[in-house]
Amino acid sequence: MEMCHPLFIIGNPRSGTSLFRLMLTNHKDICVPPECGYILWWYDKYKDWNFNQENVKSFIIDLSTSKKIETWKIDFNDLKKFVITNEPATYADLCLAVIEFYAIKNNQRGIFLGDKNNYYINHLAQLSEIFPSAYFLGLIRDGRDVACSYKAIRELKTSSPYKPKLSDHIETIAKEWVENNTQMADLFEKVDKARIFRYEDVISNPKSTLTDICSFLGVAFDQHMLDYYKDDSTKEPTATLDWKKKTLQAPDSDNIGKYSHILTPLEIERFENIAGNLLKANGYL
Repeated sequence: MEMCHPLFIIGNPRSGTSLFRLMLTNHKDICVPPECGYILWWYDKYKDWNFNQENVKSFIIDLSTSKKIETWKIDFNDLKKFVITNEPATYADLCLAVIEFYAIKNNQRGIFLGDKNNYYINHLAQLSEIFPSAYFLGLIRDGRDVACSYKAIRELKTSSPYKPKLSDHIETIAKEWVENNTQMADLFEKVDKARIFRYEDVISNPKSTLTDICSFLGVAFDQHMLDYYKDDSTKEPTATLDWKKKTLQAPDSDNIGKYSHILTPLEIERFENIAGNLLKANGYL
C-alpha cells in the first residue's frame, strides 16, 4: 500500500472524463475502476476507522450496497480477506485497499489507484482532506459542446437506472458549467499535485497530452493509453454504455465545436452571455 498514490479524475458532467479514465487506466501503472462514489458515501460512518475484523465485515457489507459497485464484478468475500490481510490503518487506506483489490483482480499493478466521479466536483475540499497526498487531474470541455451533450442525454432512450439527470435548459447548463469549473479551478490552485487539461487537447493531440500527464505523475508514457478503445477488459460497464458509446471509439475531433451546427444561434448567444468570461479564459472564445 505504501507504494500506491491516490489519483482523482474530476470534471463537469459530459466533459469526457469517462474517456479520460479509460485512457489512464490502460497505463500499466494506473488503475481507475468504473465510477462509484463509495469513498464519500461511507465517510461519515467510517471516518474514524479502527481496524478490526468486525469493522471490516461491516464496511464490506455496506460497500456491497453501494450504487454501481456491482459493475466492478468483484467477490466481496475475497475483498474482505484482502482487507483483513492488509490491515488498513486509516479510512483513506481502507478505500485504497478496495481499489488495489480491483487492480489485482484485473491484472493491473496500480502504482496510482484512481477514482473518477463527476459527483466529486462538489466535494473537492473533503477529498483533499481525506487524501492530502492525492493527485488531481481535472478535465474541462467547451461548455457549448457540453450543452449539446446534456440535451442529447435528455433525449436518450435507455433502460439503465443510471441515466444521468441533466437539464436541457441552456441557461441552467451554462450556470452549472461555470460553477463546476470555477470550483475545480479554485481548489486546484490550493493543491500542489493538481492540473487541469482541456478535453479538446486530449482528443486532437492525445499522445502529446497524455505524455504531459504522465510527466506530471512521474511515470513513463505507455502506448496502450492510446488503444483504450481496443481493450474489452477496461471498457465502460454495460449499465452506463448507452450514453458513453464514444469510449468504444478512437478519439474523434468531430466532437470538437459540434455546438455550431447543433445549437441555435440564440442558444449559443444565451450560453455565452452567462459563460463568456470562462469560455474566453480557457481559449474557447
